[in-house]
Amino acid sequence: MGKKLIYCGGAGNGSAAKICNNTAMAISMLGVSEAFALGQNLGIKASTLTDIFNCSSARCWSSDTYNPVPGVMAGVPSARNYDGGFTSKLMAKDLDLAMASASGVGFKCPMGSEALDIYRKLCDEGCEFKDFSCAFRHFYTGKDEK
Repeated sequence: MGKKLIYCGGAGNGSAAKICNNTAMAISMLGVSEAFALGQNLGIKASTLTDIFNCSSARCWSSDTYNPVPGVMAGVPSARNYDGGFTSKLMAKDLDLAMASASGVGFKCPMGSEALDIYRKLCDEGCEFKDFSCAFRHFYTGKDEK
């Protein structure tokens, strides 16, 4: 769990903040994964893209702390065949809660809905117990860094 306590307001706001955070994390991971896979298909090494992303406007947790490309970073699920970490099944659950909450207040969440569709597809295709960063290889068919 987190190391910092932040007061979110009334009852239920902590849970709301959690699903908002996980929605942002899911969308960010999918965007970073897609960009890495695109770069590889354009002939750029993932390690080169990582260096560029992490010193420019693309810098984010999904790139500098939890990189989804196998062979780029040690100690993260992508270095362990996406074993361990936060499962795709849990991400789909949180996104489902977030989209239901958004619907309940009449808020449209197109990127969150697309992320939910992708994580449901990952689960349907046997990745439910793999870390959510497995979208890089499974959905975007990115390659390992060699």
